[in-house]
Amino acid sequence: MLPKERILAVLEGKTPDYVPLFPKISYASSQFVPGMSVLDYMTDYHAMAEALLTSAERFAYDAVGITTDIANEGMALGSRYERSKNAPSRLVEHLLESVEEYEKIPMPDPYEVEPCRTILRAAEDLRRQAGDRLFITAWCNGPLNVATQLMPMDELLCSMIADPENLHEVLRRCTAFTCRYAQALVEAGADAVSFGHANASCTVISPASYEEFALPYEKQIVDAIHQAGGAAITHICGNVMSIAELIRQNGSEIIDCDHMCDLSAMLESTGRVIRGNLDPALLANGTPEEVYDAACAALREAKSSGRFILGSGCEVNLGTPAENMQAMAAARMDHGQYEGETE
Repeated sequence: MLPKERILAVLEGKTPDYVPLFPKISYASSQFVPGMSVLDYMTDYHAMAEALLTSAERFAYDAVGITTDIANEGMALGSRYERSKNAPSRLVEHLLESVEEYEKIPMPDPYEVEPCRTILRAAEDLRRQAGDRLFITAWCNGPLNVATQLMPMDELLCSMIADPENLHEVLRRCTAFTCRYAQALVEAGADAVSFGHANASCTVISPASYEEFALPYEKQIVDAIHQAGGAAITHICGNVMSIAELIRQNGSEIIDCDHMCDLSAMLESTGRVIRGNLDPALLANGTPEEVYDAACAALREAKSSGRFILGSGCEVNLGTPAENMQAMAAARMDHGQYEGETE
């Protein structure tokens, strides 16, 4: 069974030969290409496609996720970032100082601004190279994430109480650009689009705030992805157990599960395909034996659901040893096979 077929089987409620393997890894893929820096990956779409394809082939991923880092929309919409040779982007100056300045948020063509243009071209390049062999995904951000790329975090949180009307104006504009960008990613070749929404986590805001300031906009993003012909993946870092049933309502086909969340409970609460949930810190700092054991434990817990994709709970860090990525892949091969005939 081809990697893409494995993912599609799970999405269609069928039984693949193995549990799919799909870690959340982007710019850290550059370390597996000799001589490639993070800056090369960030700024050259050929390098981005090469790094993602090389790591997928080396570690037997069934899917890849195309993006640069958390700076995507913020940089595209006018906040100022600095990039170094071997680190993710660093925010230097926000576009906005307060939610009252929402009219400053532009609405550019994603193909005309960086880093969106590079990511879109990487999606096209990767699709040309991989054909229909790999399941190709790409990343955008939910509006609360985009908002904190455009203005200070404390301004966002305080405005939920002090100025919700203007905050909604900010979120509407952020969502409008994300929808435009997500659809362009599908048109460029992505089978699915993931949206990161860490600031919607219960680690950051309350369930009531999620329902008011996140869920309605997530539904718009998912609808836009579906209209373009792609599947949607929700990635909310941190503890989401108390909002799992609300997340289900946004309509995405796949929901990510961070390492601090319970896989069985997420499968039961959402009824969706769940991806996760190995701790990126373990992948970066643990031994291959520890990674193997953690992956086996996740497989034992979630494999029988038929709705499980093995991967990292969040972004794989720079410096993560190749041996640990191989250990995760080995666990899938040793303990991720489904018995009987595949459909």
